[in-house]
Amino acid sequence: MRASALQVVRLIGVLTCIMMLSWHSANATTSESDAQFAEAVAAVKSRDYSRAVKLFKQQAEANQHDAQYNLAVLLKAGKGTPQDFLNGLIWSWSAYLGGIEAAEDLADELLDLVPENSVETAREAVATRLQARIADGEKPAVMQFARYHLELLEEADYERAYVWYAIGAALGLEGAIDARDDALGDVESEKIVDLQNEAGTIFEDLKFD
Repeated sequence: MRASALQVVRLIGVLTCIMMLSWHSANATTSESDAQFAEAVAAVKSRDYSRAVKLFKQQAEANQHDAQYNLAVLLKAGKGTPQDFLNGLIWSWSAYLGGIEAAEDLADELLDLVPENSVETAREAVATRLQARIADGEKPAVMQFARYHLELLEEADYERAYVWYAIGAALGLEGAIDARDDALGDVESEKIVDLQNEAGTIFEDLKFD
């Protein structure tokens, strides 16, 4: 696992500031991944932004949320790759759902830059990635998918959030019970049985160790 505090890259204007972000336990990685992350940070320090983009992208695709955030920063600034606000938004949202708090502000900035008709494309991309992770048996993605329905949609979908928090609670995931009960408070009573049946069906079909 990486150290309790990590060097990550935040681009301010022309990307001159290196800052620290807290480590999140959901991002446990191998020593090889640690070395790659350090190499990417070193590439930024030496202004080899193309190399940094390549390395951060590899880790972002492997669902390392700190790397997703850093990649989004580089995409927004257009360092090492042409500016790409849409993919920057996708990665910043993914990082935010993964526990990188600074990614929320970055996503808000990118929302002001991405055309409204492309925002839904970003949402769908985030959802697709989360669903693929769940299908692969990645438990943290369950809680992130629940949060997606509460925080990333134009209007919160409490029913879908309840279903996924209920699944998270059944899996014993931290914070799932309280989140499930909070979401339940916003669900119409006549729909509860159907939603619980849906959660049960999905749970039975999932392949978690």
